[in-house]
Amino acid sequence: MLPLDAIDLDTLVMALENHFMDSDTFFWLDPETGRVELWGEEVSDEADAEGWDVDERGGIRIEPVESFEGYRDMEVYIGSVNDPKCRDRLQQAIDRSSPFRHFKDALYEFPEQQTAWYEFHDAVMKRRGIEWLAEWDVVDPAEAEAAIAKLNTSTTA
Repeated sequence: MLPLDAIDLDTLVMALENHFMDSDTFFWLDPETGRVELWGEEVSDEADAEGWDVDERGGIRIEPVESFEGYRDMEVYIGSVNDPKCRDRLQQAIDRSSPFRHFKDALYEFPEQQTAWYEFHDAVMKRRGIEWLAEWDVVDPAEAEAAIAKLNTSTTA
């Protein structure tokens, strides 16, 4: 197992949110180094030439979080908004088609909420990243729990 600080959590979060890859292009984590790498045609060619592949190195493919989880994050955030006008506007935004786009558009109408949303979203995604690492036995579960508790404390203070 690796110490949590050996992993670039921001890069892992980016990989967990990346829905723009095809089946031959994906992010993976090297559990020996903690590095998050992109696998694609160019890397595949290089790996073939060097005689290795992701599976042989024990690589863990990073699947993006499901969009229903992102939708649920927006719902949770909306429930925490005190301004009724903003809360109603954000709710209307996610009740339409393309809820993610409309949610971000609605946030621009309430600049004071943009920072709060991004802080909330960042904390949620970091928690998911840490939980993902613990599920794959990359980091110690006790260290993961402590890091999540610290995240929870820093976002509620």
